[in-house]
Amino acid sequence: MVKVYLVQHGKSLPENVDPKRPLSAEGIAETERISLFLKRIGLKVDQILHSTRLRAKQTAEIFAKNLNVKNILELDILGPNDDPKLLLERLEKIERDVMVVGHLPHLSRTLSVLLEVEKEVLKFTYSGVVCLNLENRIIEWYMTPDLVGVKA
Repeated sequence: MVKVYLVQHGKSLPENVDPKRPLSAEGIAETERISLFLKRIGLKVDQILHSTRLRAKQTAEIFAKNLNVKNILELDILGPNDDPKLLLERLEKIERDVMVVGHLPHLSRTLSVLLEVEKEVLKFTYSGVVCLNLENRIIEWYMTPDLVGVKA
């Protein structure tokens, strides 16, 4: 059973502070916390896909480091307003578990398309992880940084 883990990037600095919008200290801490929790429970993914934006790349790198994932790929089809169908075409070809680090509203629209519903089905949070069983298209679980420990 192939699983897809959809992850909204961690909290980033405002554009007026840094136009590149890197992760904030809080975003780094929350992403570290949830990725280390997922490591402790034995989560394994074969590949991490992320958008071209710095905050998504940094989030993906933290997950990759803590989950020991060597296969990281930047895709230009994971931006906030990109068509979810482009990602779905890629997901249909995968044979192993994959993590996708991206943005809203793209992640929310992708999840709705995968679940074949026309409305938002989940309120994503920064550094939150949705586990979706790709075979039967159901959400198995959703984990947020607040659920895995005290805030940093």
